[in-house]
Amino acid sequence: MTKRLIVLAGFLVVSACGTASSAPQETTTTSVVSTTTTTSTTTTTTSTSTTTTTTLAPIQISGEFDDVAEAAALGPLPENFALGAVAASKSPLYDNDCHASTAAIDPVICEFGDLQSDIVIVFTGDSHAAQWFGALEVAARTNHWKLVSMTKSSCPVADVPTYRRRDALPDGEELLYPECDAFHTRAHAAIRDLRPDLVIFPVLSRFHLVNNGGIAAFSAGLGKSISSVSGNGTKVLVLGETPKTNGEDIPSCLARHKNDISKCANQRSKAEFPERIKYISDVASQHSATYVNPVDWFCTAEVCPGEIGGRIVYRDYNHISDQFSRYRAPQVSEAIKLALAGSDAT
Repeated sequence: MTKRLIVLAGFLVVSACGTASSAPQETTTTSVVSTTTTTSTTTTTTSTSTTTTTTLAPIQISGEFDDVAEAAALGPLPENFALGAVAASKSPLYDNDCHASTAAIDPVICEFGDLQSDIVIVFTGDSHAAQWFGALEVAARTNHWKLVSMTKSSCPVADVPTYRRRDALPDGEELLYPECDAFHTRAHAAIRDLRPDLVIFPVLSRFHLVNNGGIAAFSAGLGKSISSVSGNGTKVLVLGETPKTNGEDIPSCLARHKNDISKCANQRSKAEFPERIKYISDVASQHSATYVNPVDWFCTAEVCPGEIGGRIVYRDYNHISDQFSRYRAPQVSEAIKLALAGSDAT
């Protein structure tokens, strides 16, 4: 396996405080010093301490989000909206050679965040795991966690035989993918050696499996992956899959339809898959893992916009942009805290 130490600079740190259920408190202690008596022979100094408690707003991780509801109005793009390369950027894992190729069978291990932290978090999976790197990296730095990446192109989190598309094209020829099977074996062994506090499995379940296995086979493979990395006090967070687009390349669509971005949105009923969600959440529960469904971060009850909070949501027809990933760092941070407070995976 390959191990790299990567230091990232120049990224905006998004502060993430609080929990989904209660408002946290920030305590600041201020020392006040005053001189009470002065003579030619004696000086007496009395110190007092005052404590100020500030209640911080909790971070929302489910339900209706104001920024999503505002974007769902689907009018014209905001003025001065950035449609360039930065707005639709890929995860920096690619530029840092931290994302294993389809030919690789050994994990590339890269470390981020607070490298001296006692709390170690690993995330692994395919490009839909890599797309969450921005949020995870911000969360790790903000909370002083050590973050370790082990991702590989077209290799899902579920330990199940699958196909990959030639050249990663949506209509590319389907090829058997034994390199993914080998990667699972090696990556899971590396994770067990690390004995992390938490393993994160960001899910993409829309894979064509060998022997025509469907969501039941995928879920069984996910359960196998959870069991493979569990033990030694390790917890697991299963981060549900991001909603499906309408099939358009979203940055190009927004550029063509600046005055009517409804053409770049998708209906929620077509963007999420309740049956898949149930299978995956059930298998997470069976293995004492935490499951978090992120669809509310993208969609109202009716629609999933292509722009939220002045940011392009997707960098193509399928993956979220690094910019939007970082924007959702507070929600990802709270999901991690929820998982760290949960049970050990089995």
